[in-house]
Amino acid sequence: MKREGPFWIDRGDAPSKENVRFVLVGTTEPGNIGAAARGMKAMGFRRLVLVAPADGWKTPHAVAMAHGAEDLLEKAEIHESLDEALRGCTWVVGTTRRLRRHQAKTVTAREWGARLARIPRSEEIAILFGPEKTGLENEDVLRCRLIVTIPSPIDYPSLNLAQATMLMAYESGLALREPANRVGSPALASDDEMERVYARMEEALRESRMNEMKVRAMMKHLRVILARAELSKDDASTFHTLASRIRGPRPREKKARAGE
Repeated sequence: MKREGPFWIDRGDAPSKENVRFVLVGTTEPGNIGAAARGMKAMGFRRLVLVAPADGWKTPHAVAMAHGAEDLLEKAEIHESLDEALRGCTWVVGTTRRLRRHQAKTVTAREWGARLARIPRSEEIAILFGPEKTGLENEDVLRCRLIVTIPSPIDYPSLNLAQATMLMAYESGLALREPANRVGSPALASDDEMERVYARMEEALRESRMNEMKVRAMMKHLRVILARAELSKDDASTFHTLASRIRGPRPREKKARAGE
């Protein structure tokens, strides 16, 4: 982008912001959806995704808070589950102020921008925001390759959902001004591909007769480790094969081999 006065103007060679989706999970206040849409559009982002929003969320208040970004509300993608919302994504980034024992690497919004600048432009990116009162669930956090937190005072740590969305849109927009310097890097495994890897590994652990509590604990650790590893499609395929080897042949496969 080139700068003209106080505005950033898109260049023809600028990366597309359509690859970045802002995913609001379980938002309860319609006004926050409208305000988030306004902040996104002001920073050049237009892909708004809502997961299980409150019934009747497109209220007059939501429209009023959007103030010029009503088109984002009209075109918002609505999904009942996070699985649907993240389909095709290779980078899932969660926003939260609560640190958990099991989660991916935590960075600030500014550090996220620096990381985004190194992601190839072919990648699909989702930035997750949880419900206003509770934030993202632990299971949602475990889906993320990276966790972003916005440092704030201990005595007043809370940011409004729309404010957090605006900050992430601003830092992401700044990062996408620069050409990517990772062109040619291996394509990352998508979120749904990684979920299939985790499902296969969990199945293998259960069939190894590990007790259920240890399986759950092991899977939390594996999710964190592999999220940090930024697995490529080939890497994910390797883990599929590894899990299959650990699991061994299925009963049908054993019978087939016995009949040979």
